[in-house]
Amino acid sequence: MIAPSLADEAQRAVDLLKPYGISLLEAARAAVEKRKAELASKSIEDALEAFLKTKSGRSDVHLKAYGYMKRGLLESFPGRMMSSITGAELLEHTEEATSTPSTFNALARLIGAFWRWCAKHPRDWCDARTAEVLERKDFSREEIGVLTAKQCRKLLDAAVKHYSDCVPGFAISLFTGLRKAELGRLRKDDITTAGINLPASSVKIKRRRFIQMPAPLAAWLKAYPVQETVLPANWHKKEKAVRRLAGWKVWSDFVEPHEPPTNLPEWPHNALRHTHASVHVALGKPLESLIFEFGHSGGTQTLKSHYVGVMPKAEANKILKIRP
Repeated sequence: MIAPSLADEAQRAVDLLKPYGISLLEAARAAVEKRKAELASKSIEDALEAFLKTKSGRSDVHLKAYGYMKRGLLESFPGRMMSSITGAELLEHTEEATSTPSTFNALARLIGAFWRWCAKHPRDWCDARTAEVLERKDFSREEIGVLTAKQCRKLLDAAVKHYSDCVPGFAISLFTGLRKAELGRLRKDDITTAGINLPASSVKIKRRRFIQMPAPLAAWLKAYPVQETVLPANWHKKEKAVRRLAGWKVWSDFVEPHEPPTNLPEWPHNALRHTHASVHVALGKPLESLIFEFGHSGGTQTLKSHYVGVMPKAEANKILKIRP
């Protein structure tokens, strides 16, 4: 005899599955298969350690490249089982870790080799097809993706509501355009009422930068001051959760279900940095000033080719008016 509570739970499960045409038994079988795959899998930490032992005889350049790959994967997927990492997540990770088609292609080759090795019998720790999303990019100019004022507001509101200790990180990213690596190295003492100091050791081009404090950022930091560290503990997981809760297609450990609905939009590559640059180009800020604050190593051509005409002036003004 089935207990009433179990029967009720089964009926609720059936109701959840009905719109998708999936029976309760099919769902149970899929869950069991997924669990079996997880149990037969390896953590990404253990898999990387085993894989890199096979590369010990490679050149210093090759080992350095694999070391870079390892650091990035461990940062994005700490504690995850290989079988639980999706193709969409791998693609997002690779796009966020690189800035040009050539660097994307280089990292994609390394990750692809790692994934195929882990998928081979008798290891069978993951599905080699997962890495097939990392298709080679050509070198033609691609349109950048930026956020609208409404999307920026929704993102910051999600941080305020769910993880208020993440608000400074999101606000700094949006209103200064810092690279993710630069944001990660930022210290509380680097932020003053006048602006943000970026020592040479913290930036990509190895040249000190100073960013004057934008009015909207000052307002956000006053309402949500930086605590002991600029980025809170578990930033990478919380940051993904905030983006997911703001309506983006992002896998998250902190949101149920972890796998995002397929109808959500993809998060644009370097969305906050590109939005910041597009705002100031739209408002007519001198490109020479923006080059220094933005940390570009080249001339004005990159900014002209990528950001001019991307955002209407009215939309840019709306973004700069976003306040707590």
